[in-house]
Amino acid sequence: MLIIHEHGQHGAPIHWAAGMGKPPAPIWIDLLNPNDEERHCAAEITGLRVPERGDIVSLALSSRIRTDDDAMYLSIPYFADTGNNHAAPVGIVVTNHVLMTLRFEQSPAFDLASESCAAHRWDSSADVLATLIEAIVNLAAKRMEDVSADLKKLSDRIFTRTRVGTPALRSCMLEVGRLEGEQARNRSSMLGVQRIVSFARAKKPAWMSDEVELRLRVVDHDLRTLDEFDDQVTNKLQFLLDASLGFISTDQNHVMKVLTVTSVATIPPVILAGVWGMNFKRMPELDWSFGYPMAIAAILISIVLPVLFFKWRGWLEGD
Repeated sequence: MLIIHEHGQHGAPIHWAAGMGKPPAPIWIDLLNPNDEERHCAAEITGLRVPERGDIVSLALSSRIRTDDDAMYLSIPYFADTGNNHAAPVGIVVTNHVLMTLRFEQSPAFDLASESCAAHRWDSSADVLATLIEAIVNLAAKRMEDVSADLKKLSDRIFTRTRVGTPALRSCMLEVGRLEGEQARNRSSMLGVQRIVSFARAKKPAWMSDEVELRLRVVDHDLRTLDEFDDQVTNKLQFLLDASLGFISTDQNHVMKVLTVTSVATIPPVILAGVWGMNFKRMPELDWSFGYPMAIAAILISIVLPVLFFKWRGWLEGD
């Protein structure tokens, strides 16, 4: 898909199709999982080389962020903007007259930036770049706030006065894992954004106005704030994971304690039953009139006394 925003345009952007002519004054060329024809058209319109996917995901920093003549080639190798498990690279090429973006997945941030053209007139390609980065950062902050809110609910589920069983705690651990994965995707995306913001501010080409540089400076400050917030969220995730494991371990220890007390309490009656179960001819207890009920009573008392002793010492308490 090839989406074209023209300079000074108000309203919906142009969705290019085969046979359409070149737009007179494009300011943003947005390529969404393009085919060869759309890539060729974007190259003709902008006069720029459309990056390949391999160029965007390259591990070398010099390949991901660089300048070429009057153009800045920027990229985010890992961009997860949809809040799900799908992540795809994003490439950005910006010059003094046009911004070209290359992406392979739908993005709410790109949609939000596209909608802003109906209300604001973009003065330059740098203005479009700042608008796009601001939309990405704002939505990332919203996702992090959602993770923090889910953590609050999860914390209320774990830390309750009523006992939480092991199956429920296991469910909480799975939720911690899900939130940690979502936060990790946010962190990776914001790392790529922070790098391109720092690079754009450091280079600051002549065609980038002071107003745009100021907006990028604010975004850079927001990214640092989000980085600190990410540390808090990560620490909270680790704390809840440790708490869940601790409660599960406590429940397991309680089960082992009950089994141990039960085994100890059954030792005296086993001894008594073993003694009175011997097959000797001369056993005085065999001639007692009430020998059998006395033996049963002794066995029961030998069970009750240890249990009462453990209860008195508090060894049978569950909490």
